[in-house]
Amino acid sequence: MKSKTLWLVGAAAVWCLAVTTAAAEGTKADRVADCTAEARTLKGEERDRALAACKEEGEQGSHSQQNRMKACNVEAGRKELRGEERRAFMSSCLKNKPQ
Repeated sequence: MKSKTLWLVGAAAVWCLAVTTAAAEGTKADRVADCTAEARTLKGEERDRALAACKEEGEQGSHSQQNRMKACNVEAGRKELRGEERRAFMSSCLKNKPQ
């Protein structure tokens, strides 16, 4: 009787692990698709940086200051901002991003 109970508990644990893993992989695949769609208009190194920042943000699951800085920097590059315009945009962007 104990061996059947132990076997059922083990089977349930394996099943829960499999379901959790499958759910996490689906979320990651969705995030990769979203990042690719967001970077569709970018080219070259700028696209690579945007994809890396987007994926890293998705992995961490939060909007840390560093991630916000990367995202704002990519946006400023895409808008081809320079000098004082870039500084003003970065300041505004960093203040407006969710924390």
